[in-house]
Amino acid sequence: MKFLIVVALNAAAAWTTVWLVPGLHYSGEWWRWLLFGAVIGLINAVIKPVAKLLTIPIRIITLGLFTLAINVGLMTLAIWVAKDADVGLTADSIWAALLGGLVLTIVGSILNLFDRD
Repeated sequence: MKFLIVVALNAAAAWTTVWLVPGLHYSGEWWRWLLFGAVIGLINAVIKPVAKLLTIPIRIITLGLFTLAINVGLMTLAIWVAKDADVGLTADSIWAALLGGLVLTIVGSILNLFDRD
């Protein structure tokens, strides 16, 4: 049940991101948002802990600010995977994808505040 809530929140964050960021476009059915939400959830569950572990020295030096760079990079990866997986989400340029990653990180963090146990 928790995974479904996370997928729904990630899908809502992705929809909001595409609505806010120029250069990101979506063309597909509504259920594909849930597929993209699952992609974000899997990336956050598998790759994010490894990336955070490998970058501990940099995060210490930057007083944790490098965590934002990790989040933006992972969300950009999610957008890129969605583009290649034909989910319907496309980015006009790498800058649109990076801005989308930043906005997706911020919006996702705000929405995940509602998922407290």
